[in-house]
This record gives sequence, C-alpha cells and structure tokens, in this order.
Amino acid sequence: MDKISEDIRLLIAFTLSILIILVFSKISVKKSPVQEYQKQQLDRKITEEKEIKKEVKQIQEGEIFEFENKDYYLKLDKKIGYIKEIGLKKFLRKGEKFFPLNEGAILFYNPEISLENDFDLKIENSNEIYLSKGTSDFYCQKKLFVPENDYFLQYEENIKNKVDKDIQLKDYKIEVLKIDIENIKKQRGYIPPKIIAGINRLPVFIDPYKIKEKKIYKSCNWVGYSSRYSLIFIYLPEKSTVIIDPDSKFINLDLLIENLNLKEGEEKTYKFKFYAGPSDYFVAKNYIKQEIFGKGFFTIIGRFLFIILNAIHKIFPNWGWAIIILTFIVKIVFFPLTRKSLYSMKQLQRLRPYLQDIQKKYKDNPYQLQKELMNIYKEYNINPFAGCLPTIIQIPIFVGFFLALRNSIFLRGAPFILWIKDLSMPDTVLKINGIPVNILPILMTITSYFQQKLTPQTDPNQKSLTIIMPLMFLFILYNFPSGLLLYWVTMNIASLIEQYIISKNTLKIKLKK
Repeated sequence: MDKISEDIRLLIAFTLSILIILVFSKISVKKSPVQEYQKQQLDRKITEEKEIKKEVKQIQEGEIFEFENKDYYLKLDKKIGYIKEIGLKKFLRKGEKFFPLNEGAILFYNPEISLENDFDLKIENSNEIYLSKGTSDFYCQKKLFVPENDYFLQYEENIKNKVDKDIQLKDYKIEVLKIDIENIKKQRGYIPPKIIAGINRLPVFIDPYKIKEKKIYKSCNWVGYSSRYSLIFIYLPEKSTVIIDPDSKFINLDLLIENLNLKEGEEKTYKFKFYAGPSDYFVAKNYIKQEIFGKGFFTIIGRFLFIILNAIHKIFPNWGWAIIILTFIVKIVFFPLTRKSLYSMKQLQRLRPYLQDIQKKYKDNPYQLQKELMNIYKEYNINPFAGCLPTIIQIPIFVGFFLALRNSIFLRGAPFILWIKDLSMPDTVLKINGIPVNILPILMTITSYFQQKLTPQTDPNQKSLTIIMPLMFLFILYNFPSGLLLYWVTMNIASLIEQYIISKNTLKIKLKK
C-alpha cells in the first residue's frame, strides 16, 4: 500500500528533479571494469528473461464490432467477446471522435472461451449488447449494458453446461483488465497511471511499471486503472481472489474462480458493475464512494479552490479567464500580508550596511550582538521573519491549485484565447526542427526573472538565483499544460504589480539613523 501522500510525492519529485539536473550537468562517471562486467551479466540475464517471455500467447482477435450511443463509443471483439476500446463523447479535443477511457487496457478478456466460431451479436433497447456462442458442451452469453447520461456500465457473463454430466473447470478466470505495458511507459512522463485494488475494502495503489512478478490478492472487492484523465473502476463479487500477472506485453488482472463446477444443465452468471469515465474527483465522486482520490492537506485546499473556480466559470464561461480571475482574487486576499513582508525586507536591505557594522563590532559577543539587533528591529518596526511568512502561507495555495488543475477534466479540450486552443496541452505555436516553441513557459521565465529582480535581497549572495531559478523552472515546466502555466504566469504578473505598488510606497520611508 502506498503510505506516502500524493502531495508529499510531488514535493519530493520536484526536489529530486532539481538535484538530478545539477548532478548530471556536472558529473560524468566512467565505469570501472567491475561495473562493466556486472552490466554485461545483467544484460545477459535480461536477455534470457525476454527469451522466456516470448513464449507468452498473443491476444486472440476476431472481427471488431463498433457500437455507439449518445455518450459512449465502444469496440468489441467478436471472437473472445472482450471490450477492446471504450471512449466518451465528452471533453473532446479538436479532431477527436471520442475521449479514450481505457488507455491501452482491454476489459473482460476470457481466454477460457476459445472457440472456433465468433460470438453471435444482438442489440436490444438500443443500449443492451448480447454476445452468445457455444459448442456441444458449453453455452456462453455475455451482456453489456451501456447507459446514457450515466458513467456506470454493467457486464454479465453467463456459462451453461449443455451435456448430461458434471463438468469441472479448474482455476477458471476472467481477465477483468489486461493493460498494455507499452502504453504504461508512454504515460509515465507527467501523471503516471496506477492500478487500484480494494483489499478488505481498503485501497491499495500499485505502480504498474514496477510489477515484475505474479501477485495474488484475496478478499478483493474492486479493482481499477487510473490515468491522468480517465478511470476504469470495476466492482467484483464479494471477497474475490485477484491475480496480478505480468507477461512481456501485458499486466493481467485476473478474477480467479477456483474450481468452477457445473452440474448437468446448470448455469452460472457473473455480474460486474463498472465505472468508465473521467478520473476527475468532481465527476467520479458522484459514482465512487471509496476513498481513492486522496485527502492530503494540499489536495483539500486544491478542491476548495476549484469549487471557487467553478463558481467563477459559471459567471465567466471560459476556464482561462476563470483561472486568471481566481489568481488575482488570491493575491488580493493576501495583499496585506505580502505588503508587510516586502516592507520588512526592504527595510532590512536599506539597513544592511549598518547591520554589518554592528555584526563586526560585536562579533565576539553574541549576546550583545543579538540584543543590538533586536533593538534595531524594534525601533524600525521590522520583523526579520516576515519575509518568508507570506511564502510559507501561500505555498499550500499554490501547490493545492496546481494539483487541482493538473488533471482537471474540464480543461481537456477547453480553449482560451489567441494561440491557446487547449488548456490541457502545451501552448505550442510552431516547431523548429521538431522542437516545440511554447509561449507561456517563456513568459513564465521572463516574469519570474523580473519578479526575482524586484524582490528585495537581504543577502547579496542570492543574486545569482535571479537567473538560475527562472531558467530551472523553464526546463522543468516547458511541456506542462497551458492551463497550469497560465496560472503561473498570472501569479507572476500579479506579484509584479503588487511589488511595484508596495515598493513605491516603501521608498518614501526614511531611516532614523
């Protein structure tokens, strides 16, 4: 179980990104003969493992049947009867026919039903799909209910014994999810996908990229597969046994039905209710009551801010303008605190020569030095800790809003103005030799530079950060979605306006000594 909250992971990942940039820009390590030998042995082992995995059976595919209604678009395989693709006709980007929900995963693949003929297909009531076929021994029928105006779908699998004797199927299984490993690798760059399993009704989050061997989970009530924007969440029969079994191409989530016994003429039905829709908390929470969306400190603040953002969007129905308006509201709320902070920092900057003289004078008497400094702070009404206080208070706001925006389904396909056509994508205007030119990251870098330059520096040694920090963030955030960067640029511009107003008034204050 993942015991580290998403908020802490974000801060750790951010810190590690900075360290990696610094380390790899300075260090080039030459491998020793021992290291080279170890690498050769490891490569040999990996090659041997790959040779073994090549024996894995390929997915059986037959004729593809397409189904769609007002809300959903599906592709079904008629040979095995699994769901090959499921998409939503909402939150579309330009040129999309549907918004893909399964992200390289197929649903309800049953390798046990490997018959020569395809399923017979029938549609009833415009939203019920029936797939049926059989042999002299078995009859199998699958039913899929695809609703409108609802994100809950239903799947049934019925198996009937057609012979005059009992039949036992040992370790019969239904692969409720079969996840493409290559697709997992493609998604790891921004918000990595995750497998979710409900063990004794408690959520277990599993990184699919780290699954290397078979694992068995008992007392499993549900399983799911979540990506940046989409979520498949399947309710299982009570206390099911689920096997997570990787091979060379797929991670298989198998519902194990141990020793399926069918008496003469007996039939058994397995029913599944599953959610197929956005992974966005504000959509999925109406259907999924299990605690799978996180509840950290930053997450709670982010949700609160998004509620305000949504209210603004109802008045100004453009998500870009709503982000800008909310950002300025946040800055206005914190203006009194920021004003006091910048005042103290400016006063400290102007007092620096005098403070340095005192430090030299009492360098051998720490007690007297501290006393003199406190007297100066009191005389000029300066709080030496006020400079960092607004930053500390606003970090939860900044990170919370960042988390709320980064996978908001409402920004997917949402245009702003001018060149920004989709707030969930980078604002690329053109490509030069395959390299995208994104405007907002460049604006973020420029505004960050001037913001750093206008901020009073109490330590002269920190001047180099004025250039280093904006460039570092340019490198890290260059391909981030334009909605996030619009928020960041707006925050920088609001801070510049704020600093100009405060600095102009602060300059009128004269020193007493």
